[in-house]
Amino acid sequence: MRNLVERVLILNPKSQRIERKHLPMLASRESVREGQRTRSEDSPTLIEAREAYERDFILKKLDECHGNVSRAAEALGLERSHLYRKMRALGVNVKE
Repeated sequence: MRNLVERVLILNPKSQRIERKHLPMLASRESVREGQRTRSEDSPTLIEAREAYERDFILKKLDECHGNVSRAAEALGLERSHLYRKMRALGVNVKE
């Protein structure tokens, strides 16, 4: 729990309150409430956890750069083409 709160605070330094939108990994757990637990919902693999973090971090940088992929790539220390490939692999859309 502590790690989750620290992560939310790091990714959202200007937020005064933690809201559901800041907890994307919990937002998709609707089936857990219905009693249908799957392995990935019980404990995500390292790859799933890393991809979720990378997706959230990229979306945060894109938001900070007002959707400008070139600026976001620079802020992330990546080549623009590499960021586009990473976004495609993670299912990130610029319009998000």
